[in-house]
Amino acid sequence: MTKEEIIRAIWDQLPNITVNEARRIYETTFNLLKETLVKGESIEIRGFGKFTVREKNRRMGRNPRTGEEAVIVERKVVTFKPSKIFRSIVCNNNNNNGEE
Repeated sequence: MTKEEIIRAIWDQLPNITVNEARRIYETTFNLLKETLVKGESIEIRGFGKFTVREKNRRMGRNPRTGEEAVIVERKVVTFKPSKIFRSIVCNNNNNNGEE
């Protein structure tokens, strides 16, 4: 799903708003998520999952093509851990939103 498809889906779900308002909702939401992660804070969305920023240490790695050793620099990565409900829905192709 692309950005424009998400915006159109928001617009379809909220018939009392314009496409531009749907775009603002999308932009505001994702900017807020990005700003929170940049600050190193976690984001927990109940029933969906948790985004966290994790620091990875410098280490030795290997180029998979050549087998040559290389240093992998320390860096930050964003991780996502899905909630049990979300994982259940996705993994079981269950369309009842976690309700049984």
